[in-house]
Amino acid sequence: MEIKHFHRATSLEDAHKTLLQDPSNIVLGGGLWVKKTTTNANTLIDLSGLKLDQIKDTHDVLEIGAMVSLRDFETHPAVKSLNGGFLSSATSQIMGVAFRRLATVGGTVAGRFAFSDLLTSLLTLPVTLVFFPKKEMSLEQYLSAKGKTTDILTSIIIKKEPGIGYFKKVSNTVLDFAILNVAVTHFKEKYVIAVGARPAGAVLALKAMEYLNGQKNPTLAEFEKAAELASEAIGFLTTSTASESYRKTLARTYVRRGLEEVAHHEG
Repeated sequence: MEIKHFHRATSLEDAHKTLLQDPSNIVLGGGLWVKKTTTNANTLIDLSGLKLDQIKDTHDVLEIGAMVSLRDFETHPAVKSLNGGFLSSATSQIMGVAFRRLATVGGTVAGRFAFSDLLTSLLTLPVTLVFFPKKEMSLEQYLSAKGKTTDILTSIIIKKEPGIGYFKKVSNTVLDFAILNVAVTHFKEKYVIAVGARPAGAVLALKAMEYLNGQKNPTLAEFEKAAELASEAIGFLTTSTASESYRKTLARTYVRRGLEEVAHHEG
């Protein structure tokens, strides 16, 4: 990657104005993945001076600044206590501590990386993304959107809901990218299931969720049926690390285990 200019933004207005000046201008998050791209940038826009590195914990929501590091997110007491700490657990499995001290939550979300451990788990929660100048959307909407946005992600808002979460990353070693990710949450008799690193990006298992949430006090057999629906309805691909059929088997196995685990904890 070649960069012609580096600009440290003095305000969000300044950052946005600079971003719009050239289609090849890029907003810098932690900078760990952008350097791997083959896309050249005219101007790299640094947001580190805009105080977007704070986590605000209120009674109803967690507001995560886009420049919060993965490590600070992982170790924050409110994140560790949220829904059994599954977000913290998912984040702790991203590379090593030194990497997580540099990588940012906003960079991870804005990048829509297919291999992301964090996006899969976040997708199972009521998450709103806030962009400058004036735009809000759900994480699900953002992940399914096409094309490059010209707005700047400023914060990730997680609505607090009583419940429990589960996350499973399958990889060859702890420092490898995931072969598959599975996250499950359970809130007030409602189950949410997400599967990522398929190797495509994280998606909700909507057919499985519709089936399961139509059952009252689902049984183990109904968890198995939901897991089967998830593995059949979601698309998987073959890569050098895993075959389509292996990923499908993993999805079925860990969706079922996740459903059983959150149901057990809630019970």
